[in-house]
Amino acid sequence: MKSFLLLILSLMTGCEASDVVNGCREGWVEFIFKYPDANGNYQKIDLLKADKLIIGSIRKDVWENKGRLHLHHDTKNRQFNVIIKQLQQEDFGEYRCELYGTIESSPERVNLGWLFAAGYQQPFHQTAYRTAKTTISCEDNGNKDDFRVRFFCKENGPICEDVLSTKSALRSNGSFTLTETERGFTVSISDVSAQHAGVYWWGVESTEGSYRAALRKIQLKVEAYIKSFTRSPTIGQRITYWCEYPEGALKERFICKGEDPSLCERVVSTAQNTGRFSMTDETVKRNITITVTDVTAGDSGTYWCGAESETETQRQYFYHRLVMTVVPPVLSTTSSPSSSKQPATVSSYGFDRASVLEIALALSLDVMLVMLAVYLGYRGCAPCKRTEEYKAKLTGPCNSNTR
Repeated sequence: MKSFLLLILSLMTGCEASDVVNGCREGWVEFIFKYPDANGNYQKIDLLKADKLIIGSIRKDVWENKGRLHLHHDTKNRQFNVIIKQLQQEDFGEYRCELYGTIESSPERVNLGWLFAAGYQQPFHQTAYRTAKTTISCEDNGNKDDFRVRFFCKENGPICEDVLSTKSALRSNGSFTLTETERGFTVSISDVSAQHAGVYWWGVESTEGSYRAALRKIQLKVEAYIKSFTRSPTIGQRITYWCEYPEGALKERFICKGEDPSLCERVVSTAQNTGRFSMTDETVKRNITITVTDVTAGDSGTYWCGAESETETQRQYFYHRLVMTVVPPVLSTTSSPSSSKQPATVSSYGFDRASVLEIALALSLDVMLVMLAVYLGYRGCAPCKRTEEYKAKLTGPCNSNTR
């Protein structure tokens, strides 16, 4: 290591304001530098490697490309961007730019720095599932003395658009959340949708922003559908369910629990059955049977049927999802014989005995009042009738005065 550092220092001798950039093979590196003269009016730029012209441009505010080399004159931000993609062994070395105010003017030289090969990290593929959550792990050597900025970006044409980085106080951007760890950082994507699919990179950026170097490529695939089912067992019950796995899942199968399958905790596997969870594997039918005994309230959650991947570019994949909601047992509604308070007996019409008695008494009282009124009315009219009869007798023919 000491001899390697001495080699870097000796190669840098005589280079003004140059940086040592560690690039990863198959990755990319971007040099960013402001105008040497803030008020300058530059018409042409040439990129040289070891004093050899490799790309030049007189165009402004557009990307100029030559194979894996990309050059951009950004007049708005008064800066130049140089990107070298899919780094190869021949790309490592010293770079500088020559800027011209006019085509005939003498160039201004800007040393971009030395580009060295860094540790190679194998690209990997990760599968996410719509409406679920997924977490991408971005880990390096964990050098605590490395104060460079870590970034996470999504590839879009010749550039990689920033999603999140450690230089910003904002660690959440829409559905993306960045969390620093001891060995690097993780990026979680919640409520995954089809638009999240694509190529992502994570890497390091110099503290002053003069370069960015991508260290690992992540190909994120979003599955539109995964077979899902639900179960609602009662506490204390036993539950059994099945997962049929696809061809090629020859490594260890497992069940894990958690909303995020990339971070879910394994509860049982074909290699080990533990506790109340057990699994049997019918390899001929490509089917695993999972049994959970003495279900508890804590067993509620999301479970994933998964398998270890045989390829180095993808760690694991999943093919079934179970959402378990454990419910309490149904309580009996039968009253206790020792209860001192007897429940009301309800008829089919919705009246209890007390209500019926009250209604009957009220009706009886009304009938009695009506009968009394009729009787009194009859007694009150009888004298009047007798008086009329007496008058009739007095005026009859037998009592008339005849002379």
